Amino acid sequence: MIKFLTRPVVALALAVTVSMGMSAARADTAPAQAPDVALKTTTDQIRGMIKDHYAEYKADQPKFYQAVNDVVVPRFDVPGIAKLVLGANYRTATPDQRTRFATAFKDMLVHSYANAMLDNYKSATINWMPPRLAPNATDAAVNTSLSRDNGQSYAIGFRVHVVDGDWKIYDITVENVSLVLNFRTQLNSEIKRTSLDDVISRMQNGQFKSDSSSNSQQKAN
Repeated sequence: MIKFLTRPVVALALAVTVSMGMSAARADTAPAQAPDVALKTTTDQIRGMIKDHYAEYKADQPKFYQAVNDVVVPRFDVPGIAKLVLGANYRTATPDQRTRFATAFKDMLVHSYANAMLDNYKSATINWMPPRLAPNATDAAVNTSLSRDNGQSYAIGFRVHVVDGDWKIYDITVENVSLVLNFRTQLNSEIKRTSLDDVISRMQNGQFKSDSSSNSQQKAN
């Protein structure tokens, strides 16, 4: 099982509401919109949708998953994240395996954290800090401080780069722990123990869930 940030899993779920896209092509120039503005726009959109349709989403979980896919997923560079998470296994994977892994990994994250996102969307305040742009202006770090109404506070960081003319997230850190690096360690251990196809199959069948997904509900209560 994957183990990721058991303590601040709700913070991660709320961070994921900030904003996964299906293109791997990098652009040469930065968009006119600043990266923090792009992320905040997505955050406001999904939180507004949850506010307006909370009862509906609670009663129809697949509908909420679809809403997350429509609004949140396009803000992420899913193929780029999949490549980083697979690490050395990416080089030996077939194109079909890469595509299936990217989709299964994205769906696993959405399904694992959706309930925590839904139940805690009102409990957090996000303080956006000015982005730090790389010299080429196509890579940036956007740091935030996420405070919950129970007094807990977490440092959430987003690494973004330009893909097809828009800012896409390729990593998230919670309290300086990288989602990509943590999942790379856990998933690659499972791939070594079984196989990439087995891991993909278990993800697709909902049998490969984060240990923290169950804890998210406990922390939310």
